[in-house]
Amino acid sequence: HQAVDHLRHGSDVIVDAPTGAGKTYVFELLHESRSLQGQAVYTVPTRALANDKFAEWKDKGWDVGIATGDLSENIHAPVLVATLETQLERLLRGEGPACLVIDEYQMIADDSRGSSYEGVVALAGNETRLLLLSGSVANPNDIAEWMRRLGRKVEVVVSKIRPVPLEEMPLELLPTHMARKFEGWWAR
Repeated sequence: HQAVDHLRHGSDVIVDAPTGAGKTYVFELLHESRSLQGQAVYTVPTRALANDKFAEWKDKGWDVGIATGDLSENIHAPVLVATLETQLERLLRGEGPACLVIDEYQMIADDSRGSSYEGVVALAGNETRLLLLSGSVANPNDIAEWMRRLGRKVEVVVSKIRPVPLEEMPLELLPTHMARKFEGWWAR
């Protein structure tokens, strides 16, 4: 609710929370509250994730579209699920959505795709609210500070509560055919 309130009051939001803590729910609350005027674009790093979100929200009865580079359907819907790169040209034309969600924004550190993630944040106009979601960025406040230097008003919302527990086990206990797939690990 804190993140949704910040978005409603004109701030961009970075949500730093573990897997299963409800990062996507922040967007769902925002959408279902009907406080968005204009299109919301929910970007994900893979086509498979885009297809999953599209199907999930369509099953909920939402008017949703999809744009993944190889698939475009209902692209003017109030909610568009997309791969991030499909939105770059739109932002270059100055036609940003009311809200742009960047799920798994840790991809900003990816050698091959990181520049696209940086570009989307830098190109988004002030009329576009940005919502960045991740559970695996060690420095969300540094990202927020960078965005502030770009002239954006940004709030960071952090939750350390992990509803889905992690189970740790020594790598040596994995079946031998699995252990060979791991490289560069060290014993804890």
